[in-house]
Order: sequence, then structure tokens, then C-alpha cells
Amino acid sequence: MTSSPRPRLMPPASSAPTPPRQLSMVFDSPVLQGMDPSERAIAVTQLAILLLQAAGVQRPGVADDDQ
Repeated sequence: MTSSPRPRLMPPASSAPTPPRQLSMVFDSPVLQGMDPSERAIAVTQLAILLLQAAGVQRPGVADDDQ
């Protein structure tokens, strides 16, 4: 007679919810501090576009093959 393995009990769920994590990025690095306002605006715009693309948001009026 073979005995079936006993089911494993799962550990109790934590009662305290896990706080959300957030990436911390420094936007006032020495490289950005050395830029003039127009260069900084271009860099910030490009970063915003990159973040939107990573999130799957498509810019209005831009086809997939134009990117």
C-alpha cells in the first residue's frame, strides 16, 4: 500500500500589504545642469517620448513605421 503525499500547506498570507515600489531617478544631474534651457527642454521631451513608448502609448499622428 502506497500512501499519497500529504498536501503542503501554504504559509499564511502577510497581513500588511506590500508598499508600492517606485524607481527613483535624479533629473538634476551635473550633465543636465550644464545644459542651456533649450537643450534641457529637448532632452526632457525625448525622455517623455521614450517613457510613453515604453508604456505602449502611441503619439497622435505618428504611424508605427514612422518611429
